Amino acid sequence: MAEKMRFKGEILGKPITITSNETQAHMKAVFDLANQQLNEMRELAPRLTDDQLITLLAINALSDQLKMQAEKDANK
Repeated sequence: MAEKMRFKGEILGKPITITSNETQAHMKAVFDLANQQLNEMRELAPRLTDDQLITLLAINALSDQLKMQAEKDANK
């Protein structure tokens, strides 16, 4: 099993530290993608708070995950 490592990043300019089994490069890519999507959502809905944006990002990510799992299951 991979060793857990601490990763320090930023979400919407706010520092956050998480523990993960993933590499630093992987986690940087995740944070970069999250911030990119959050910034795009902010442009489309500038009145939403940071908490609302993060909640929408989480819901969108889970929706995508369910769709991918359904496709994977259908291809078995």
